[in-house]
Amino acid sequence: MAAYSYKINHTGDKSTIVFHTNSHGEVTLVFKYKEMPDGNNYLWYDCFNLAIGKEIQAVSEEEELAHDISTIMYLFESFENYPGSNQDFFFNVFDIYMSNHIHQFGRIVDTDLCSTIAYLGIVLNALAQNEPNGKTITQEGRMNLLDMLMARTEQKFGDYLYLTKYHRTLRGLQPYLVSFNEFKNNL
Repeated sequence: MAAYSYKINHTGDKSTIVFHTNSHGEVTLVFKYKEMPDGNNYLWYDCFNLAIGKEIQAVSEEEELAHDISTIMYLFESFENYPGSNQDFFFNVFDIYMSNHIHQFGRIVDTDLCSTIAYLGIVLNALAQNEPNGKTITQEGRMNLLDMLMARTEQKFGDYLYLTKYHRTLRGLQPYLVSFNEFKNNL
């Protein structure tokens, strides 16, 4: 899937990613970052976690996060002149991104879904900041976005959705995946 180019710089514990877009010029995002012993850099961002039912500081590998956000920015700008409503436009971007993810991995795990929704919010805020009188998403708006896109995922991609469950073992909590349909049928 197409994406915009970007450049990553580190200063102290901050990672600055500058995306080069067509319609919005340079879009800059700053994240808290840390280099790990495995040599990869990891970034922190706000993300809702379904397993515990609240927003947390999630962590993603820097290049993966930058590429995913760049792809979402590209999709947003590709559909900027979409003739439908804002919600239709947004669903179109989400559906294309999710379809690509499912094509690549064969499923969508709840943690990936929540990261994607967080990335969408990050992109919306970043693009709004580059607009005159652009309004960023509030905490309440992010929760509404989560609800809207969770419902969309259930409706359109429910057969590919897997939820992370945990069971206690002698080695602590161990994660395992349950299909959304199986989970829904056992309610």
